[in-house]
Amino acid sequence: MPTTKALFLALSPHGFGETLIGLNLADQLVPLGVTSQFIVEESATTILAGRGHSFDVIEPGMGRLAGLVVDDVVQRFRPDVIILADYFTYCTISVRYQLDPWFIEAYGIPVVPIDIWEWGGTDFVVDIAGDYVYRASERFRSLPACLRPVPLAHPEPDDAGHARPFRVASGEEPLSARARNRLRSSLGVGERDRLVLIATARWQVTGEAAYSQAASPVASGVPPMVTHYLEQLPPRTRFLLIGEIPRAWSGLPAGRTHAVPPCPQQEFGAMLQAADAVLSLNIGGTTVWRAVMSGVPAMVLGNSYRLRDAADIDRADALAGGFTDFVRDAVTGVVPLHPFRMWPLGFFSFLRPLLAGNPYADAVAQAEVLDERAVVAGLADLLYDDGYRAARIAAQDDYAGQVLALPPTGEVFTAMAARLGIRAG
Repeated sequence: MPTTKALFLALSPHGFGETLIGLNLADQLVPLGVTSQFIVEESATTILAGRGHSFDVIEPGMGRLAGLVVDDVVQRFRPDVIILADYFTYCTISVRYQLDPWFIEAYGIPVVPIDIWEWGGTDFVVDIAGDYVYRASERFRSLPACLRPVPLAHPEPDDAGHARPFRVASGEEPLSARARNRLRSSLGVGERDRLVLIATARWQVTGEAAYSQAASPVASGVPPMVTHYLEQLPPRTRFLLIGEIPRAWSGLPAGRTHAVPPCPQQEFGAMLQAADAVLSLNIGGTTVWRAVMSGVPAMVLGNSYRLRDAADIDRADALAGGFTDFVRDAVTGVVPLHPFRMWPLGFFSFLRPLLAGNPYADAVAQAEVLDERAVVAGLADLLYDDGYRAARIAAQDDYAGQVLALPPTGEVFTAMAARLGIRAG
């Protein structure tokens, strides 16, 4: 009996998040009898290896020749649907490959994007590094349907039935108390110590993109400020990074900072559960929503101030109720400082519609990165105040319950497929 075939175009240049979301969707479609094939870049091959899905690899150095690889895969695989994982990263092939992204429409196959950022509520302009903006293709409006991953998107479908939320995470494989203690002990973390996983991604600490020069002061200036805050936490607080310690975070206390090599996703999930809290500067970070779904309290730092000169600093100082002396001195060396929800890029205005009325935004503790007092006190409470910690975990658990109450992803896909005339299974 013929099976449904889904071709995933997961062309994220640095971040694993978009590919992980696509992979999670493909895994959930296996029980339906859906066979998935991926086209990815080299950096994503490690997370696809051993997951049971075939994949082909393209690289920006191929330029327009990459389109021939896609042609070959389509001819060989003969997909029933093409899934973009995700819409944003796929659109950027116009710059990175010099390819018109919509050459795929010539195949006559339904194209369905994974809509992480809820593009329909935006003006398709992404604010990056202050005055630098990326204008995305508005072709999204004409595509027949989209799949919204939850977390991060709103859990409700839109009235037109165009946007279909699907559960992208159910939490990590539970780690027993004994395994957790053993893992923490292997890191040198004592029974009374508290461990903070500092979530970073490769794209946050590389300087290869077009916006890198504009974002450079923010990329290099913010981590030392956060490091200063972390140094004020009780001395039994330890810090964990997955992968090499990026230069931006090299100021973390050497004796209390642990770095472990990049690891498979299951091992990463264990590391996550071994932590007492997650700290991130990316509200949309995969590690943050994995923490939320696994009962590990998370805090996200952002910046709502645009600081270009001394006058802007004075205005922000007044609005914030007074910066500490350290922040005032430090921020002078960081200007121009643009607002951001995803450090160091920005995405401040772009993500406003996604976060408005979104229960995910309430589930995660948030603080202004320039509010030294709030960051230090908030993290200390998250780690050491049993009552506050329990309240934050309860808020996350309540949100996780909403996610788990969503219809099975197979049902969501089947309903969408029926509407598009695609056989499912």
